[in-house]
Amino acid sequence: PILFYCGNEANVELYVNATGLMWEHADALGAGLVFSEHRFFGKSMPAPPEQLDASMGLLSSEQALADYATLLEHIRSSGGRRRPAVAFGGSYGGMLAAWLRMKYPGAVDGAVSASAPILSFLGLDPSYDAGSFGKG
Repeated sequence: PILFYCGNEANVELYVNATGLMWEHADALGAGLVFSEHRFFGKSMPAPPEQLDASMGLLSSEQALADYATLLEHIRSSGGRRRPAVAFGGSYGGMLAAWLRMKYPGAVDGAVSASAPILSFLGLDPSYDAGSFGKG
């Protein structure tokens, strides 16, 4: 299987050593680890620095999900057989992992999302209730 880290708002090297769950279980599962980097962070720049302002339309969670789905399709299909994959992430990366499973259900077989408020944004219908956690 493949344990796939959904990179978030920093260069991917910052997260490689902070994802113990993936490292702890990879050997027992015989899994390969893949740490993907979110576009516009780290070395994943889609344009030279002087052209970044004109490229900001490419910086979105939708674009990141499409990148991850494309990368996973390539990785999962290499070697002649399709390998199972599980997405991982925390905070924004956790949101991406959950959304990847929701938007591209064929891209991963499951997702582990930590601290990921996937349905908790102002402007949603029904509206967000900031005090709901404290209600009994």
